[in-house]
Amino acid sequence: MTATPPYRVALIGCGRAGLPRARAFDMHPQCRVVALADTDAENLEFARAAFGAPGYDSYDELFANEQIDIAAAVLPVAPNAGAVAAAAEAGCRAVFCEKPLTARLADADWMVEACGSRGVPLVCGVVISSHADYQKAYALAAAGEIGAVRRINLYEGNGQGGCHGLNLARRFAGRGQVDCVIGRVQGDPHSDYEQAHAEGAAEVGAVGGYIRFANGVECFSSWEDVGWRGIEIIGTEGMICNSNNTGLGLRLFKSGARSAGLREVEGVFSEYVEEDRGYDEEGWRDPGSTMKGIVQELVDYLQGGQPPGATSGDDMRHALEIAIALRESQRRGHAAVELPLADRSLAMYPVRARWEYKKEVYGREWYMEQMTMAKKP
Repeated sequence: MTATPPYRVALIGCGRAGLPRARAFDMHPQCRVVALADTDAENLEFARAAFGAPGYDSYDELFANEQIDIAAAVLPVAPNAGAVAAAAEAGCRAVFCEKPLTARLADADWMVEACGSRGVPLVCGVVISSHADYQKAYALAAAGEIGAVRRINLYEGNGQGGCHGLNLARRFAGRGQVDCVIGRVQGDPHSDYEQAHAEGAAEVGAVGGYIRFANGVECFSSWEDVGWRGIEIIGTEGMICNSNNTGLGLRLFKSGARSAGLREVEGVFSEYVEEDRGYDEEGWRDPGSTMKGIVQELVDYLQGGQPPGATSGDDMRHALEIAIALRESQRRGHAAVELPLADRSLAMYPVRARWEYKKEVYGREWYMEQMTMAKKP
């Protein structure tokens, strides 16, 4: 592995999402995409033309022939666990993968342990929880800016293994261990599928309920439509909130010195705006500020900095476990379920288009149009 930049980056999964993730690395002055792997020959050739890097039919072949510093596994969820573990075992110094992490708790444990036991940071997903504004908000909450955090109100259905809402709730609770949950689901609690993968099959649908963290923070999660999907972090001296769990627009409110009411503190966080993600002179669409921030954090880490503050594989493992526990509660008659869950074979499969290959789900024409949205021919 290289001790100094440029750091050697491998892209595993050269599809519609992999291209812009790899571009974020390649446009950083201290990174270079040097190897590609994909089982789809058409996608692999597209990426080879875009990056001028050698291509391989599998990640095993790639790791057998290349020395890699950062592996980016951007795959359907089904093969994600194996690719992440292989990257860690091959000696990569940092790993990025897409969300959701996986479906089974045992596979999540495998991924986190494969990286953690080797001191390899695993960053998971281009999610707003990794954005610098949210990392600032976590730090403010932890430092007592709104007093002691007591309650979190979460408004969303917690799909994709809770990678947005449940992940945010846990992070604002100081990444604390969950003590217990009492949950309910919108659909069939005995299904293992968030949404049915076959016509007429049962599905869990949205999940929600009560989550109590061991540090005393309580979270109340509801999917009922209130016109927006958001989060409220309520402390003894104020509140941090947002009406969009996948975007910017956080707001800070604090108790007034002479009043029991709350006053907004402006200028702390970025306002919500539609990010201008135009195309550069090479035909690449901008990868977005969140992904570019993740790349910078990984580079900083490799240069001797702190572990990345971006959402980790362990964060996503906990979010998945909370989602599964909420479903398990309804399976047990809405009984309180303690965490960690003892049965690591439990699973919750994401929507079919996340679990399986989108080209096979939506067809080649749709998929290749998506490819050209990331990089113009």
